[in-house]
Amino acid sequence: MPQQPLPQAVSDAITQIKKTHENFMVSVGVLTGTILIIYFFTYGALVDSVSSSLIWFEVITSVIMLFVLIFLRRICFALTKLKLEKRDGYAAILGKIEVVDLALKGDVLIKKLAS
Repeated sequence: MPQQPLPQAVSDAITQIKKTHENFMVSVGVLTGTILIIYFFTYGALVDSVSSSLIWFEVITSVIMLFVLIFLRRICFALTKLKLEKRDGYAAILGKIEVVDLALKGDVLIKKLAS
């Protein structure tokens, strides 16, 4: 059973959750965007020289990456949960909030968690 964290610990945990979520968003977004740019510049060369299997690989993975970019906030929130839920006090907080709650200010989020 997860312990209920203290108010200051809740504030620190929320700050850490927001920071981790933001870091995941930047990392995954930049990585996905870079891969899509590389695909853009290599597509012409693949059409001219290589078998169609690599072209299909690029097409399928670029569609998957497009969905990753569309659902970036949700995917990164799931990664944040995976990373932080094993720490003391974080599981209780992560169980009560959703991805849309991360846009709230810290004090508003604390009030929501208290109710």
